[in-house]
Amino acid sequence: MKTNGAITPAGENLIRKVLLTNVVSSGACGLLLLFFSGYVADWTGLGNRLALVETGVFLLVFVAFLVWTTSRSTVSPVAVLIIAMLDFIWVVGSVFLLKDKGTTLAMTVFGEWAVILVTAVVGVFAIFEAFYCWRNRSFGRDQTIQ
Repeated sequence: MKTNGAITPAGENLIRKVLLTNVVSSGACGLLLLFFSGYVADWTGLGNRLALVETGVFLLVFVAFLVWTTSRSTVSPVAVLIIAMLDFIWVVGSVFLLKDKGTTLAMTVFGEWAVILVTAVVGVFAIFEAFYCWRNRSFGRDQTIQ
């Protein structure tokens, strides 16, 4: 696709919206886990507060990478591939967490549903991101970006 003489990846506007939505949801979850890990541990039955805080820190670093990726003039399919892989890893980890019923084996019903909801949202992000990468798999080869 050409816009003003510059070559842009297909679906770039949509992926920017998907990534920005990912920024908002991941940032909110990261801040929640970082500053309210005690409440989250009580509500969900996930007793390891340090692991919740560490997950919150990871999410905020992930948000910084998302912001950096969306702030570029062209959204790099390679950067989006990295984001998609991290999102898929999150989904797989969440499935294992649900399978084991949390680290304390005392996960609450609210905790199970919260993990299911977050996993579903992250899975949708990962699908959009993977599709963007697949659709633009040859982007940058034999092309000049202005």
